[in-house]
Amino acid sequence: MRSGRSIWLASLALTALLTAGAGAAPAVALRSGPQVGERPLPFTSNIVTGPYRGQQHCYICGLKEEPAVLVFARRTDENTGRLLRTVRDAVREHQSQKLFAWFVFLAEPSTAAQTEMESAAYRFAAENTASALPISVLGEPQGPPGYRIAPDAEVTVVLFRSGKVISNRAYRAKEWTSKAAEGALKDLPRLLAAPAGPPPSFQGR
Repeated sequence: MRSGRSIWLASLALTALLTAGAGAAPAVALRSGPQVGERPLPFTSNIVTGPYRGQQHCYICGLKEEPAVLVFARRTDENTGRLLRTVRDAVREHQSQKLFAWFVFLAEPSTAAQTEMESAAYRFAAENTASALPISVLGEPQGPPGYRIAPDAEVTVVLFRSGKVISNRAYRAKEWTSKAAEGALKDLPRLLAAPAGPPPSFQGR
């Protein structure tokens, strides 16, 4: 038979374990950018690669029923480079389905900050052999008007088609790991399989 002291120690250990477990609550999913079912609004940004380099351009304005991948990022780091190459390869692989994708690097609104980010983004594209992929810079940390990119979102990946968001994945800095980068396009098959609807109308905006 166990002694009273043994039972008391076992009870104490169990209480400590339960208390520790209660304190380790899972992180709340990050909400950043347009959500599933919403419409991504048109916006312009400073283009640093491709035929519109050196200009402000609205890619969404030209999209009709093409499946599209839109990535908002804050830094040109290794894991973002991994995602950049993955997106580049996906666009090549799904040319027949007219998959379109582009990156928008968010900077502070000052001219100096935007210029610095434009130079960094251009080098980043070249270093990752992705200069053919449209890359731009926007001097607004919370993204374009109406997008509400979360301040603590390191990367936000939005998949949409025919003016409707199919998938949204957002990552905090501590969550933005190599594994996260590899899985950021997990919903691409669902995007490609989504039925094409009528092209969105942006009249009145």
